Amino acid sequence: MRYIELSKAPCNETLEVKAIYSDVDWGKRFESMGIRRGRHIRKIANQPFGGPVVIEVDGMKISLGKNIAAKIEVEVLSSHLH
Repeated sequence: MRYIELSKAPCNETLEVKAIYSDVDWGKRFESMGIRRGRHIRKIANQPFGGPVVIEVDGMKISLGKNIAAKIEVEVLSSHLH
């Protein structure tokens, strides 16, 4: 199955992080936010006009710039699971 960029994933769906394409510094940042391969997250919002992508990880809301969110590939698992 082909995965999609987090920035293009649908909102209010349970997503599984499949791949992260970043340098070491961003990799550490993602890890500190709880974003890692195999983790289930939920995309809450995609702000208009190139604004940030808002996700929920372990009940915590995180805003990521659209270019940063594009470095994360996810698989849509199912809707409305938290």
